[in-house]
Amino acid sequence: MEHLYDTSPLSISYDPMHKWLYVEWKGMHNADSAKTGGELVLSYLDARPCSKMLNDNSLVTSDWEAGARWVGDQYYAMLADRGMRYVAWVCPPHWSARKSMETAMHFVTKPTVILFDDLATAYAWLQRQQ
Repeated sequence: MEHLYDTSPLSISYDPMHKWLYVEWKGMHNADSAKTGGELVLSYLDARPCSKMLNDNSLVTSDWEAGARWVGDQYYAMLADRGMRYVAWVCPPHWSARKSMETAMHFVTKPTVILFDDLATAYAWLQRQQ
């Protein structure tokens, strides 16, 4: 795993074996941090082009409902425009954070984004995508 960016709320890595980004969101997030983090992911995707992402929200502890529309409508479209085809999105156990993810999903039209309850299942699904 090649670590590209690492802070307490967000880590971005590139997995050269699977040729995908691994993005781990941690702790409290809001609309601003969702947008700032999303823009960071886009910049690292530009540096390491790939068509798959494992987007891990299992450690998110807050809602980011105010940013959900931007994430679902604009951010995921920008990912797709950069060649992203498949995103395995791991849900947090916290209801309010999960609700924000589900709201964002109402706006996603591309790429293919599937929600998962655990990292292992998300990982296995993403491996199968061609």
